[in-house]
Amino acid sequence: MDLVREPLADQRPVTTPWPWGVCAPRSDYSATPKCPTPGDRRYFPRRILRFAAVLGFLLVFGWRAVADPSFTAALQPEAVGAGEVATLKLIFTDLGDVAAPTLPPLTNCTVQYQGQSSQISIVNFSKSSSIIHQYAVQAKSPGLVSIPALAVKVDGKTYTSTPLTLRVGQGFDLNSVGFLRVLAPRSEMYVGETFPLEIRFYYRTAPTRQVPPTIKLDGFVKGRQNVENLQPETLTNVVFSVVRWSMAVTAVKAGDLTVGPAEFQTLYTFERQGRRSRGFDALFEPFFGGGAEQRQLTFTSEPFTLRVVNPPAAGRPPGFNGAVGRFKMAVTASPTNVVVGDPVTLRVQVSGQGNFDGLSLPDLPSDSGFQSYPGTNTFAEGDPLGLSGVKTFEVVVVPEQPGLQALKWPWLPYWDPGAKAYAVDQPSPLWINVRPGASAQAQPAGKVPATESAVPRTANAGPGELALLQTLGPLVSMTPSRVTQPWFWGVVSLPLFAYAAAILVPLWHRRRAEDPEKMTRAAARRAVAEHLAELEDCAKTDRPAAFFAALNDAVQQQLALTLGGSPGTFTEEVIETRLVPAGLGPEECVRLRGLFQRLAEARFSPTVAGGELELMRKETEGLIAALRVLEEAA
Repeated sequence: MDLVREPLADQRPVTTPWPWGVCAPRSDYSATPKCPTPGDRRYFPRRILRFAAVLGFLLVFGWRAVADPSFTAALQPEAVGAGEVATLKLIFTDLGDVAAPTLPPLTNCTVQYQGQSSQISIVNFSKSSSIIHQYAVQAKSPGLVSIPALAVKVDGKTYTSTPLTLRVGQGFDLNSVGFLRVLAPRSEMYVGETFPLEIRFYYRTAPTRQVPPTIKLDGFVKGRQNVENLQPETLTNVVFSVVRWSMAVTAVKAGDLTVGPAEFQTLYTFERQGRRSRGFDALFEPFFGGGAEQRQLTFTSEPFTLRVVNPPAAGRPPGFNGAVGRFKMAVTASPTNVVVGDPVTLRVQVSGQGNFDGLSLPDLPSDSGFQSYPGTNTFAEGDPLGLSGVKTFEVVVVPEQPGLQALKWPWLPYWDPGAKAYAVDQPSPLWINVRPGASAQAQPAGKVPATESAVPRTANAGPGELALLQTLGPLVSMTPSRVTQPWFWGVVSLPLFAYAAAILVPLWHRRRAEDPEKMTRAAARRAVAEHLAELEDCAKTDRPAAFFAALNDAVQQQLALTLGGSPGTFTEEVIETRLVPAGLGPEECVRLRGLFQRLAEARFSPTVAGGELELMRKETEGLIAALRVLEEAA
């Protein structure tokens, strides 16, 4: 019987640790392991050799691997609800600074350009740079939105993106959160009438963040604004909280004008639906936002038509200059006892309700017996919107004839929209006592003949008396005193004038430099110059987006300098309402109207053809020069 010899415990296969792995097991049960020794050629491991070979290959060939230029389009997300926003990214890789392409009209969508960004990436020693243009795509109703392939030509080569499809579902029901309304006091207004326009937001849940609402108003000028919370209202058995934005609006042209729509952008935080937290997830989700999601919701009101008419020509009183409202005028004078030629300060206070911004005083008649000079005016509003209050005019008048003069201030005609009739208001006359000027005349000193009583006959003085001189002696010419010479006083006054000039001139310069109005206008002129310089730089470097931003700022700043007001509030309507009456030429009006239209187009499509930026820059400089002429003339 053959017996099989089992290896002993110390003779079993053994593995020996090695710095780069494990030695091969012993096969002959010898005490010496079969591992490479430092003197053996196998001491340097093979895996190190392989790693060095791969690294050398990448260094030699991988660095030269540069991605080919490309143009791609991507949607994020690819499916949204109605009213929600998706982001369209146009990515230009290794194509340089490519301008934003013009997107074709997309059915049932609104597209707004959001700007560009740059990105640099290195993958496997391959470096690439990308320019990314982003667009906000908002779908209005459920369905499919097809975004066609876009073609861009760069350096004579055409690059085309792949077409995309945006899936639009039912979306989020905004009415379950809230809605927006715009309210006007009447359906018919008058040109020149200032009225309150309200934007009300009815909501069941307050937004996390919000932006003040905006409203489209053509043919109106916006004034002061105010926001306040109202009492909750119950509509269709649902209680809504209400916040109201009020603004003073003035109609500037007649016709059937559209008010709105108004838009209100908000950010809401909702709890995720269909997700239940378990265990520790429910504890940590509030800290990491795992149980909530944020949505950007835009509420839009329905536009409506407001009829604006001119005050009727029938029954219009003389001197009517477009004042619309209900006013009361009071006049006071100080002093009331003066001399011919002395100034008298009149304080004319107009109180009531209406368009105080367009309210002006009638001129004093030329045959009133007083010469008037323009003064200042202030306004103290009686409500947050400035629809009521007191406007005070201070006028200086100078009486021309002596006597008890009656100063009758002209009446103030206005159109009362509540009564739908013209009305006039004239204050009671003021009585000014005017004294003649001081005209006392000095009587000339005549020669008094000597009489016998004036000239003593006695030549000899009596006892205790001084003898009179009989002879006065020869006449001697006397040198006049220096004090009576004009040059003396001129020399003496020179140090005084120099000292006064050294004190007063710096004070005058400092006060002139610190004049708030002049400082504001100087800063505005510098801003216009900087925007014009930026236009030239953007035209040379072909940056349409920055060019149109600088163009809008330059035009708005110069219009504010020329017409007064705040930059950013001027629209195309200002051409006919204010610039044409001010004397702006027809050519400049056409040029300004074209710039307004081009700026409106640039909000959605800032791309331009070659050379168009330089042409627009030259037109803008000519227009700014014409507006400066009007500013200096005013």
